[in-house]
Amino acid sequence: MKRSRLLVLVISLVLVLSMLLVASGCGTQAEEPKEEEPQASEPAKEEEKETAAWPQKPIEMTVPYSPGGGSDRLGRFIVKVIEQNNLLPEPIQVVNKPGGSGSVGSTYVAQNPGDAYKILTFITGQMTAPMTGMGTYSWRDFTPIARLALDEFLLLVHKDSPYQSLEEVLEAAKQKPGEFTVGGTALGAEDNMVVGMLENAAGVDFNYIPFDSGGEVNTNLMGKQIDSGIFNPNEAIGAIESGDFRPLVVFREERLKDLPDVPTAKELGYDVTFQMFRGVVGPKDMPEEAVKTMQEVLKKVSEDADWQENYIKRNMLTSAYLPGEEFGAYMAKIEPGLIDVLKAIGVYKGK
Repeated sequence: MKRSRLLVLVISLVLVLSMLLVASGCGTQAEEPKEEEPQASEPAKEEEKETAAWPQKPIEMTVPYSPGGGSDRLGRFIVKVIEQNNLLPEPIQVVNKPGGSGSVGSTYVAQNPGDAYKILTFITGQMTAPMTGMGTYSWRDFTPIARLALDEFLLLVHKDSPYQSLEEVLEAAKQKPGEFTVGGTALGAEDNMVVGMLENAAGVDFNYIPFDSGGEVNTNLMGKQIDSGIFNPNEAIGAIESGDFRPLVVFREERLKDLPDVPTAKELGYDVTFQMFRGVVGPKDMPEEAVKTMQEVLKKVSEDADWQENYIKRNMLTSAYLPGEEFGAYMAKIEPGLIDVLKAIGVYKGK
């Protein structure tokens, strides 16, 4: 009996000692691991990322035509002025993606909505391409950034061509309908519209041959593979000055100051005038900060002395900067007229 009480007493003492050891933190049980507090630098890094100014990496400028054409010259001169004046902290790389009347490059950018680092040179022909079945993305599927210039059109022949005037060209086209060749950049493009308007006004039928860029039209006319070509002045200025190409007519209200001897179609009795725009757009839902920054940069480009002298004046362009919203309103305004022209020349495929 005494032995039993002694055993109970010993057990009780062991229990008491165990409880005291646990309470004092000296027990053998492992402590639960404490949650690590986040380092102060992590939230700071995240906040810095969210508020960092655009751009934070190189920008890709897609030119949807081959090198050497008007859009290629536009894109590369923009980059030149930006680099000369350090207007952006990150570089812009020009990438040519020709094909499908500009639709290949346009599609590439349109399929990246919200991308702040993809921009696109954009001209009137890219507006009209979807209207003629050459593309699936409307100009409304892009974010207008800025319009920069307006461009004209000339009909040129090689210096060895027997044709000395527009009237001689039209007479040749009447004698052999569908045989006199005119090079351009795409069915439904601006130059195709000019050719179609002239055909309707003069009652002739040309053989319009599309290439991937004005540069290719230039090469084929230089090689005498075509009878004539429809050009923007900037695409052929060198060949005009060297005498290799002979301009016969300009399709504008008044003669060009730098080509005072070249008549307008209108003064020759054919009411054909056409002016195209040159600008820059981004994908739909492009971040507002990127759009605003790029607009400001392009405004500075448009005011730059080198731009005005060696791009605008040198290429017989009209300087015509418009920021995003105004550029969009401008496209909406000219759209009905473009549709009318496309219908008149029989290439409109819209509803």
